Amino acid sequence: MKKLHRDYCYFLDGSKYNRNWGCKAHDNAYGVNGGGTERDRWRADAALYRHMRANRDPMAPVAWFFTAVYGWMFFNYRGGWLWRGQLLRRIGLMR
Repeated sequence: MKKLHRDYCYFLDGSKYNRNWGCKAHDNAYGVNGGGTERDRWRADAALYRHMRANRDPMAPVAWFFTAVYGWMFFNYRGGWLWRGQLLRRIGLMR
């Protein structure tokens, strides 16, 4: 069976609780269509959490914790004197 949409949720089943669309918006805020400052990253994480809570997803607190703690490795930071964006992509762990 052919998938209609890419799976944007790395560690969760994106077909449950409308997660995939929340993860897609979160990914876009982190990279392709987003990035920015640390405050922007926290806003994106909070928006994902609110989306998951609105869909009564029991994994919302766990997902928020891990994105808040480890999200800096994926976020496209812009500005400042030190470029820190998308660390895992830079060191070749993700393509």
